[in-house]
Amino acid sequence: MKKTIKKIANIIIDIIVILILLISVLIVVLSLTSKSSGVPNIFGVAPLNVLSPSMEDTFSEGDLIFAKVTNDSSIEYEVGDIVSFKQVIDGEDKINTHRIVDIIEKNGQVLYQTKGDNNEYPDEKYQTSGTIIAKYTGNKIPWIGTFFGFIRTPTGFFFCILLPMILFFVYEIIRVILNIMAYNKAKATEMAAEQVANSELTEEQKQRAIAEYLAQQKEQAENAPPQDSESEVQTPAADEATAPDDTAATAESPETAPDADPDETI
Repeated sequence: MKKTIKKIANIIIDIIVILILLISVLIVVLSLTSKSSGVPNIFGVAPLNVLSPSMEDTFSEGDLIFAKVTNDSSIEYEVGDIVSFKQVIDGEDKINTHRIVDIIEKNGQVLYQTKGDNNEYPDEKYQTSGTIIAKYTGNKIPWIGTFFGFIRTPTGFFFCILLPMILFFVYEIIRVILNIMAYNKAKATEMAAEQVANSELTEEQKQRAIAEYLAQQKEQAENAPPQDSESEVQTPAADEATAPDDTAATAESPETAPDADPDETI
């Protein structure tokens, strides 16, 4: 169960890291294209964060809209097109996106009057094909624009990109260290088991050598020639058995002497 939870956690962390890396690459690409073309874009499509409710209900504040880069003075637009152009707002040069509500020609130049759908009056300044930088494609993602705009700020980049990457690298270092420790532990366990196996094999060899030695001694004892113990050993009983024969011989020797008078004594 613990292994399953750990595996799922690793998968989730990997997915988060991949997303963070993709967002980081996206921010870098947008920054580079913004310097070259005047509008941040990826393959000619500009993701724009809506900062005001001036275009409600077409799109709302906080939405992320997608516009096709059209930074070309030869392009002609029509009434009803929603276009993006640069405008100074509160002293800052920002991108504004409004709808074309009128087209006029002045001094041989086509001018486009724009207005926010939720605004009461049109914009004061007319736009030209040269000042329009993008055209709304009709695609949007609700509320993502707020997050997208936040991560492009220094604070948002630190908390959403840099800090998670630091934590991820710290986590990866800890995981590598733990994996090394686990590997060393497994290796030590394997070596200990191998030593135990070798010691058991040596003991078995010792027992086999002892058994072979005992069997050899037994075989030598069985093959040794038998010894005749009766011919070499004399018992006291045999000596006593021969002693009366001499006495008897001594006792019989007087029979050869001359007859004597049994009444006489010497």
